[in-house]
Amino acid sequence: MLDGSFPFTRILIPYDGSPSANKALEWSAHLARAGGEEVEQVTLLRVIGGDYLSRHIQNVDLRVTRMDQVAAWRRVRQHHLDHEILPLLEKGKRSLQEKGVKAPIETQVSEGKIGEVIIQGAEEGEYTTIVMGRRGLSPVKGLLLGSVTRQVLSLAQKITVFVVGQEAAFNPERPDYPLLLPVDGSELSLAAIRQGVALAKRCKAGQPCLTLLHVIDIAKITASLGKTDPLIYEGVTTLADSRHTLLEAGFQGTVEEKLRIGDPSKVIAEEAEKGNYALIFMGARGLSPLKKLILGSVSSDVLHRTSKSIVGIVYF
Repeated sequence: MLDGSFPFTRILIPYDGSPSANKALEWSAHLARAGGEEVEQVTLLRVIGGDYLSRHIQNVDLRVTRMDQVAAWRRVRQHHLDHEILPLLEKGKRSLQEKGVKAPIETQVSEGKIGEVIIQGAEEGEYTTIVMGRRGLSPVKGLLLGSVTRQVLSLAQKITVFVVGQEAAFNPERPDYPLLLPVDGSELSLAAIRQGVALAKRCKAGQPCLTLLHVIDIAKITASLGKTDPLIYEGVTTLADSRHTLLEAGFQGTVEEKLRIGDPSKVIAEEAEKGNYALIFMGARGLSPLKKLILGSVSSDVLHRTSKSIVGIVYF
């Protein structure tokens, strides 16, 4: 993407009215305003999972085998839609409009496994972007219980996912800065740089600033028996290539470069917290869904380690 076009043209927002979902709504409004007329669609999606079933199932005769065909069950479901789900989505839609979103805004209701339905909706609607709130789960709980965020990240393909925690702190005037770009020289890393530049160029409140960060994995140093020179050379080259990509994409703001050694996800999270970065934007490694679910990835580990920064992840 070297033509300067805005990459976040179709935005899908899984929305349940929670504090983190409202933070995601605020970030989505910023993206939509930044894209202006290039943003084609913003959609609020409410996925009805097992929660409303568990709350209302006592109202239904469990002796039936097809509850969705029972009049009583249909009434319970429709009441839930009319009095809880649809008003919530309309409230979210009004909030986006009040925040200055001019793009068409749709609302959708689906049923099923929440993470799978989000990804299916994103694929079928050809969305470029998912913006979602993150529940406050610990890494262990996220692994054992299976969070919606983890599932979406494990299934995402050819899309950019922004994850916004309820503690996310950003300046309404410049919500995407300062920006931290962890880079590793991969195509996904370069794609994240280009998308970050496209967003930066829409910044109207002063000169944008960002930091390129490359972390030399301590595990690689151990495997190489302490021979750091080749790894340092690789890191310096990666930063230089990344700066070239920035300039090639038209970035004209302030750039800082940092080379660190350590556990990549830990160093990225520590740097984000120390520098009060509003946005961490990075490429996802090309792991299979199973490997991402079991082993995790740097991007998902960063999510577990940071609470105040928005984390944007680019997938191919």
